[in-house]
Amino acid sequence: MGIERFDPATAGAADLAAWCVVYCDGHRELSGGAPDPRSLAAALRDRPDGLPRWLARRDPEGPVVGAAEVRGDFLRLAVAGPARGQGIGAALVDRVRAGGAPLRTTVLDGDTEVPYAAVLLRLELHEQPLTGDVLARCRALAAAPPPGYEIAAWRGAAPDAVAGSLGPVLGHVLDAPGAALQLAPRAWDAAAVRRWEAKMTAGMTAGGDELLVCAALHGGTAVAATVLTTGGGPVAEQHDTAVLPGHRRLGLARLVKAANTLALHRLHPATRSVAVTVNEANTAMLAVNRAVGYTWRRTRLLVQL
Repeated sequence: MGIERFDPATAGAADLAAWCVVYCDGHRELSGGAPDPRSLAAALRDRPDGLPRWLARRDPEGPVVGAAEVRGDFLRLAVAGPARGQGIGAALVDRVRAGGAPLRTTVLDGDTEVPYAAVLLRLELHEQPLTGDVLARCRALAAAPPPGYEIAAWRGAAPDAVAGSLGPVLGHVLDAPGAALQLAPRAWDAAAVRRWEAKMTAGMTAGGDELLVCAALHGGTAVAATVLTTGGGPVAEQHDTAVLPGHRRLGLARLVKAANTLALHRLHPATRSVAVTVNEANTAMLAVNRAVGYTWRRTRLLVQL
């Protein structure tokens, strides 16, 4: 077995392409959607980010069968299906952890490829099929905002008039059970929103290149929002959904999720479904997901290595 550091800027074309395929296939298995491997390869090559990455081969001259990347204290790790059960995941973890820093990662429930010390959260992967019945349900929900509220939806950067108020809404994602184990707190001003938008459209995020946001406005101010990304593939990914405390229990989370699904379907009619991950302890969001047509697909674990 061969494990080595991987630098996309200097890697050969074959290794870069293979690493991205393994990485994206693993992400798709865990999260439902994934970037296009070719788009990811171009982004890694043309916009170096300096993140530590590794690759694994079954033999020193063989093809890439394992991929690892560390962002902060979180490890993203994937092993190609035919190469599983051969200790490659465990070997990657050992190599990455040689630096001594504590790390977390996600694994499928029951997967023994990656050794871990403790389960931090149980997470449900949900999928919303964009069938006629689900779209009709979303149209009914989106057509009935509470009095005094309106829907605003956009692609990419938020309108200047909304960007400043969108930040505090996104900051309340941390109110969800277990969110602090997955997200770092930050000061959400308008500049932070612009940096977040740039990151979400960089081609290296879960879901791809295009950012779709839907917000509920009250007096022109964003008070609830949800986020989708899509790379034009069959599965889009829904990310954060949050509602300001003073505007909860009005159905705004259902409203913005339904409206954003409709916007996705209008802009990308070939998209077949939307995937999202929810902490199984977040009973409020589980109910919201059921209301807009999501169903359980599989369970994964956030673990401490």
